[in-house]
Amino acid sequence: MHEASIAQSIVQTVLQEADKQSAFYIESVEIEIGELTFLGIEQIEFWIKTGFQGTIAEKAEIVIKQVKGIIHCKACDYQGELNIQKDPAYHISIPTFSCPQCQRSKIEITQGREALIRRIKILKK
Repeated sequence: MHEASIAQSIVQTVLQEADKQSAFYIESVEIEIGELTFLGIEQIEFWIKTGFQGTIAEKAEIVIKQVKGIIHCKACDYQGELNIQKDPAYHISIPTFSCPQCQRSKIEITQGREALIRRIKILKK
């Protein structure tokens, strides 16, 4: 249920920034969510829309882009997307990250853990 708290932070930040800019209407909000956050995009959107109800952002278009996970392998110097393997032996999905080139786990995640507000389109007073 991390989606609700992340969405609440997004809603608060968007509304605070709109207030600082003397906005009377928020047209759209663009958000980037990294795939390695394992957040549900639909749930994030639902909670943002719920948080925007009764505010100047109530009718805002919400655009959420999922950002691919990118790694740097310290073993073979590979840079790119990673393997995410889920072990069926576990009841709860516990992903294992490994390099698709050498299959080792000596990796550094360079992209895909973010949750960013990329753009807020407003109308000013």
